[in-house]
Amino acid sequence: MSAFDAFLYRGDDDPRTRAMLAVAFVLDRTPDRQHFIDTFERASRLILRLRQKVVAPTLPLFLPSWIVDPDFDLGFHLRFGRLPAPGSLVELLDAVQSEVTAPLENDRPLWEAVLLEGYAGGRAAVIIKMSHAITDGIGALELFAALIDTARSPDKGPMPPAPIPEDVTPEELLRRSVASAPAAVLHEALQGGRRLAGAASTGASDPKAALAATVRLLQSLGRVFGSHGEPSPVLAGRSLRRRCAAFEVRLEEVKLAGKVVGASVNDVYLGAISAALRRYHEALGGPVASLPMAIPVNLRTPGDPAAGNHFGAILLAAPIGVKGAAERLELIGRAVRAGRAEPAIGAIGLLAPVLARLPSAALRSLAGATPKPDIQASNVPGPKTPIYLAGARLEKSYAFGPVPGVAAMFTMQSIAGTCFIGINYDPAAITQADLFARCLAQGFRETLRLGTPRPWIGPVATSRSADQEMTA
Repeated sequence: MSAFDAFLYRGDDDPRTRAMLAVAFVLDRTPDRQHFIDTFERASRLILRLRQKVVAPTLPLFLPSWIVDPDFDLGFHLRFGRLPAPGSLVELLDAVQSEVTAPLENDRPLWEAVLLEGYAGGRAAVIIKMSHAITDGIGALELFAALIDTARSPDKGPMPPAPIPEDVTPEELLRRSVASAPAAVLHEALQGGRRLAGAASTGASDPKAALAATVRLLQSLGRVFGSHGEPSPVLAGRSLRRRCAAFEVRLEEVKLAGKVVGASVNDVYLGAISAALRRYHEALGGPVASLPMAIPVNLRTPGDPAAGNHFGAILLAAPIGVKGAAERLELIGRAVRAGRAEPAIGAIGLLAPVLARLPSAALRSLAGATPKPDIQASNVPGPKTPIYLAGARLEKSYAFGPVPGVAAMFTMQSIAGTCFIGINYDPAAITQADLFARCLAQGFRETLRLGTPRPWIGPVATSRSADQEMTA
């Protein structure tokens, strides 16, 4: 396991820092149950991570390892149920809300899926959740490609062989880690030596350039980890509870809005979120000029495997107080471009080897003392053509990222011309669910009007609180 993945895995022990990824699919029909099971069985044989559990050595100085579970039971990871009537997006979001707050079992592979019948119109839904330690958003698309088809009934050939199980105890893993420690240390030393030799060569040939590069990196670290706006007093509350919201917009209308002002799809998305937050703050009588927002950035290279995390982050002061949509997009685009150009954009990966080995108490203390952004927003481009799961066409796909101490996590996933937006949020921070839903629709409509006079915004649905579910 990489140090970055181990750092995320260790965060799962604390519900305040737990990083759970979830996606809710709406299918045009209910898949045949055996076909559904066989689809995941095949995927678990092709995607090794679906059969691997985490084994941690007894001495936390060494990193955990992914081990093919000798007791792997697909039946534990797949569940079946039925949405309560009327089977709308609200009922599906209620189910997602329950899933993202329920921890995974650490002694099994870190994922689960549930097939829910009873979605309106004779349709069905699937919720898949997994630990962020497995992969990031972009990696998840690649990782789960084995689940997805481009036709309703493709010929996949015979079932591939199952991976060979491994029976490794924490004590055995410790012995292996100790035995391989000299080689690992030598490898790191050689890698570090090469970097130092390159730096020394550069420094010897051009000391001024080497010094300037070092200064730029240190300055970049200061900007990356520095303040990016004051936290919003309106979104100050924090709890371990979660609520979910979801809606959709047309990708073409997002592109048209961006084309008018020379902005990217991502700029339009972030600008619409900022417009929605401005309206929410104004409605509650607490307008602010900006608030801190974090944006994950894909740092994958062509040779990186689908499993594992390869991302950095941009922190910016989201200009939610700016009322002009075009001006807001320009400010956001400029900030995002500057953030992508930061030499220290992948700093969290550089720190991971230390963070992953900290004592649990120190890790919790650090997590509690580290300032958090108010909002996180991720954009994950998906397939451009229709896709299928176990013979059913995937009509909608709402992704929900983790909420590690932030007020809300927005995730947009575009599939076949539609942008599906899922929001996982803390109801102690966003206390007015109905108002928040209205502001989301208004903020996106306001922004998309840059390119389309009457943009289409799908109805914004919100899960109910636990109390509402109990009394419904």
